[in-house]
Amino acid sequence: MQLVNFVRSAQFNEDMVGGSVALLAQRLRQDPGALAELSARFDADIRILPLAEGPVDEYQQNRLARGQLLVDTTNEGRTARLLYQMSESELLDVQLSTVTEVQAQASAYLLLEDWQRSGESIEAFIKRMQPRFGFPLSVVEIDKLFLSDSDFARMQYGDVLVRISIEGQQAEALAKLPGQPRALRLGPIDAFNPYSWQAIFVITAIGIMLLGLGVYWVVNSFEIRLRKLEQATSRLAQGHLSARVAISGTDPVSRLGQAFNKMAEHIQRLISIQREMVRAVSHELRTPVARIRFGLQIIEDSVDDAYVSKQLTGMDSDIQELDELIDEILTYARLEEGGPLLDFQKVNVADIAVQVVEEARPPAHVSVSYAGASPENAHYAEVEPRYIHRAIQNLVGNAGRYASSRVRVCCTIGTDTCRVDVEDDGPGIPEEDWDRVFTAFARLDDSRTRSSGGYGLGLSIVRRIAYWHGGRAMVSRSETLGGAKFSLIWPRRHHE
Repeated sequence: MQLVNFVRSAQFNEDMVGGSVALLAQRLRQDPGALAELSARFDADIRILPLAEGPVDEYQQNRLARGQLLVDTTNEGRTARLLYQMSESELLDVQLSTVTEVQAQASAYLLLEDWQRSGESIEAFIKRMQPRFGFPLSVVEIDKLFLSDSDFARMQYGDVLVRISIEGQQAEALAKLPGQPRALRLGPIDAFNPYSWQAIFVITAIGIMLLGLGVYWVVNSFEIRLRKLEQATSRLAQGHLSARVAISGTDPVSRLGQAFNKMAEHIQRLISIQREMVRAVSHELRTPVARIRFGLQIIEDSVDDAYVSKQLTGMDSDIQELDELIDEILTYARLEEGGPLLDFQKVNVADIAVQVVEEARPPAHVSVSYAGASPENAHYAEVEPRYIHRAIQNLVGNAGRYASSRVRVCCTIGTDTCRVDVEDDGPGIPEEDWDRVFTAFARLDDSRTRSSGGYGLGLSIVRRIAYWHGGRAMVSRSETLGGAKFSLIWPRRHHE
């Protein structure tokens, strides 16, 4: 408030005395010898100085050159010095020790004298002089001023009447126009108000700006920390179980980060225990399975009964399925461990697809064919050949189990992506189950027998392989064969 009022008070002082100083300068330009008389009238020390003795500050010099007034208050406002540039080489210097009604009366006398010399109408003269004054100039009828007899008599004798309101908030000077029942009115001049709406508006605006900056700082700091928490959450959702949030302070965001870190540690510990258990169980199962198979071979060699041999053959098939299931579980667990160590190589994906088709062993009534990009063309992409081979193999094996007669593999190599589609002419998959088909151990039809159904891990492995290659696995309906259509899509180039 003090800073704003300092600027406002300086402007107020310039507005109040600017017109009077302009009148002084105009009179002295016309009559330089009137310097002593004007000093007495204004009760001030008035001098004309060379411009070189003026202020040395460049900003003040520029103001003087633009015709503005400089007001310098010293001795805590009890002494004022007014500077005004009269010409290109002269400077008007007015020093006041006290500000009283004398200066207002002298200003009114100068206005009346200049009007009489100008020969203009009073209205035209006031209109020309008004821009020099910071308060209004007007002409009023004397009988509308509500003057006392003594004040009326003083004005009739040519005195300038200065009136101040009881509250001291307004003042005006009245001078009778010679030969007219009217008076020249200087004012009303309002006292300086330190709590004007302009000052309050500026202070309020500054306060709102400071409050806004404070709120922005708080919100921005919260947003940055929440963004870090969001990034850690996204990394955890992507399988990076070691993702944690840096904690600093005890505010709500820090407490939320601590809760997140505890949750992530608990999840990592549970998953680690689960993986260790799956690996341990899977490895431990191999030994009894191998012993059972060895025992079956001994029994099969020592028994000649055809019925018993048939049962032993069935048991051997069951053991083979159990062995394959163990391999599937180990592969799935390895792919779920946060990412296997993939050795990306530049290979021809069409060659891999053709190799899978040639190695396929579908049921006798099903044929597997290849279509799409020719292996002779160099359709190279950066992949892990072993895992891509496994993914296509799983899709072909799954299609062969449910196809009626045909399975088709199509490989498409684009500029930026690779795509492998495996279609069959089987019953297909209902659209409501498309999202569930890639879930581990999911079986869409519980009535399927082991001869037609898998273990529920093949498609989950395909999805994980596509994920670690930066791609995805999808299922839809084959427009050509009418059955299910599984698509494997991934980028052609791998970026570390």
